[in-house]
Amino acid sequence: MHPIVHQINSNDERYEKSLGIRNEVLRKPLNLDIFKEDLSDEENQIHFIIEKEDRIIGTVSLVCEYKKNTGKLRQMATIPEVRGEGYGKLLVHELEKYAKNNGMRTVILHARHYALGFYEKLGYEVCSEPFLEVGIEHQVMQKDLF
Repeated sequence: MHPIVHQINSNDERYEKSLGIRNEVLRKPLNLDIFKEDLSDEENQIHFIIEKEDRIIGTVSLVCEYKKNTGKLRQMATIPEVRGEGYGKLLVHELEKYAKNNGMRTVILHARHYALGFYEKLGYEVCSEPFLEVGIEHQVMQKDLF
């Protein structure tokens, strides 16, 4: 069965499951808990999940119009057992397609230091010095969609 990317919102029943993936992959390793964070702004974001055999295996979110004509990719996560199989790439491509179709010319993101190579392979370029966010080193990256 082929993986399927779905666009969802924060009212979708699958959103809670995507939060669980984000918590396991992005928050728990930093001794943080996503369920204790203020997620109220997420209702204004577009969320993408990827399912394979009726199981959510990854997620990413898009802040539309983060800046003029610019969307912000955030909270990219895939479950550990599928890493390196191209599912993250599929999620990012769907997010970029949505952004482009909705008038955004650029996508930016804050990449954790260990994810820079992943985003560089997808055409993103580093455009900042390293900085700390949630206690670990990040850099701003961006990609022009046109």
